Amino acid sequence: MNQRYFHAIILILLPVLTFYSVEAWPQAVQPRMGGQTDIRGQVRLPDGRPASLGIYVMLDMITGGTAAQTQTDRQGKFEFRQVAPADYRVIVRAPGYLEDNQEADLSRFPTTYLTFVLKPDTSRKTPTVPAGGPAESVSALDTAAPSGAHQNVENARDLMTKGNVDESLKLLKKAVGEYPKYPEAYLLMGVAYSSQKKWDDAETSLQKSVELNQQNGAAYVALGAVENEKKKYPEAEKYLLKAATLSPDSADVHSELGRTYWALSRWQEADQHMAKAIQLRPDDAGAHILMGNIQLRERNAEGALKEFQEAVRLDPKGPLADSTRQMITRIETALKQVPNQSK
Repeated sequence: MNQRYFHAIILILLPVLTFYSVEAWPQAVQPRMGGQTDIRGQVRLPDGRPASLGIYVMLDMITGGTAAQTQTDRQGKFEFRQVAPADYRVIVRAPGYLEDNQEADLSRFPTTYLTFVLKPDTSRKTPTVPAGGPAESVSALDTAAPSGAHQNVENARDLMTKGNVDESLKLLKKAVGEYPKYPEAYLLMGVAYSSQKKWDDAETSLQKSVELNQQNGAAYVALGAVENEKKKYPEAEKYLLKAATLSPDSADVHSELGRTYWALSRWQEADQHMAKAIQLRPDDAGAHILMGNIQLRERNAEGALKEFQEAVRLDPKGPLADSTRQMITRIETALKQVPNQSK
């Protein structure tokens, strides 16, 4: 677009710029291996319900060696994006349950979807210890938790999947009362408080979690998201950049960094991180809305229009769908007026 006409468009659009607050939930540590194939799946509880946030999933090469590792999201889902075509074994480890694994042959199928149903481990009273690694999320402090505290955390997870946050918090407080050095309990407390918009309590809990376990990218993402909500953007940037070193291919890391830089008016950095977030999770309508706003600020009305149209396509009945449609109409109207103003 000829830049001299952009001001006419932006004057029409700026009064109705919308901002989408991306809810922060810890997301997978995804591999970047240069291929074009994906492995996705879900972990379920013995009764068939989706498992909770933070279950450890590892991707091993059949020929030997770990290719990547991740955690389940709050719906028990996991994914490994753009892994090299090869034969893999996907391993699921959850405290209190038997380890399970399935093979995925990506040399034959470009996309594989796996479902795991957890089976209780009745042979032992202590949690299964996952293999270590540079992005390890389960610390020695977590695995050393007494059985009572561990059971309270697992019950709290279960309650959170059912939406019973208040009861979940009661159990988590009991867990840290019995065992004050429990990083995972503090992480779940932070997530629970965030869902209640109790940002100060969430911040305190998450800071305790990262203090006890400095290798958990999920906790840093959640803490950065809380700082964004509190408009403490320099602090958010600090925590999210730390998360990026631990989970470089987490869509949530880049979405939250995009929010941070948007708020700080650092458009170019916001653009880069939102583009990465959309690449990693292209079906996130909220990310497209924020990207559309960034495109407007960068004087790219056509690019903004495409992002808003994609957001409505992905989530036609979402809470921001109507306002996004209004934005689309205003951009289309503004673009039609440009030739008239050039005469």
